[in-house]
Amino acid sequence: MSSKVRLAFVGLGWWSNKLADAAAQCDNIEIAACYSRSLEKRDLFRKQYGGVGKETYEELLEDKSIDGIVLTTPNSLHVTQTVDAANYGKHVYVEKPMAITVEECKKMIDASKSNNVILMIGQNSRRMARFRKAKQMIEQGLLGKIVLVEANSSGDLGMKLTPDNWRGHKKESPAGPLMSYTVHQADNLNYLIGPITKITAFKSKLCGPAETDDVFTSIAQFENGALGYIGGSFITPDRKLLQIHGTEGVILLDEDDGSISYQKKGTKHMVKTIMPNPDQQRLDSLKEEIKEFADCIQLGKEPEVTGAVGMNAIAIIEAIYRSAENGNTTQLRDLL
Repeated sequence: MSSKVRLAFVGLGWWSNKLADAAAQCDNIEIAACYSRSLEKRDLFRKQYGGVGKETYEELLEDKSIDGIVLTTPNSLHVTQTVDAANYGKHVYVEKPMAITVEECKKMIDASKSNNVILMIGQNSRRMARFRKAKQMIEQGLLGKIVLVEANSSGDLGMKLTPDNWRGHKKESPAGPLMSYTVHQADNLNYLIGPITKITAFKSKLCGPAETDDVFTSIAQFENGALGYIGGSFITPDRKLLQIHGTEGVILLDEDDGSISYQKKGTKHMVKTIMPNPDQQRLDSLKEEIKEFADCIQLGKEPEVTGAVGMNAIAIIEAIYRSAENGNTTQLRDLL
């Protein structure tokens, strides 16, 4: 393999551009090609980042000079596009959410294994400075035994979606913010706390113009015995936070300013640690993960967020949605 990994970007829009911006800063990546059904989008991407615009996805996959595919397409397309790419021997980076269901995730994992290619999932939130700091604090024992977790990811995207936007339809975005927002928290909870065993959830359609649900709330039990609240809205102002309670302290991660605050047992107030601003944390996380994808291709190593890790986040999302639909508690072992 040459000194640079040749990547093709599929599904062109604002997020593919964020990833391409990050890729352009990596010495070991060449943006070789792109594909969208829209000729206009292909031309715009090609002019900004270079590479060749392909007229069909199959044409792109048939190009033997391309090492890896970066997928930022609608959620329901991830499974077929990943399997097709793997069957052509292409390594695949899939932007979160990995897929709609655990069963789809399993198909993607099986295809990557049988074709001996890398499958990496773009769960970038865990890579942001405040989450890395939280992981370090937990491992240092500053929280003691974790007993309670509060996670909320809300925003007003649901109020802005038009009928032609795929994010507003239940097929692509069940239970409103789950696929757009909450999947980040799902991965963060697995990363920081550990596996969830069961979930009970509720959802509601209130006033959003999109087809998908507007708000949900859920209660989760972790394998270690801790309990947690996971909730979110698709129709309210942006508010994303994660608070973790332990016997020796509490930490609060806030997206507003990208900070992490810590209250030690025996004290009355939280002490805030200022981190890089949220935009910088996001940019850094994207560069880290896209570079890691190229490194894994070159060195044959396993990425931090494998298909299995991505699937575990989707299991939480599917468990929430199933419980909210049928009114019963969902056991995650029944999904995995």
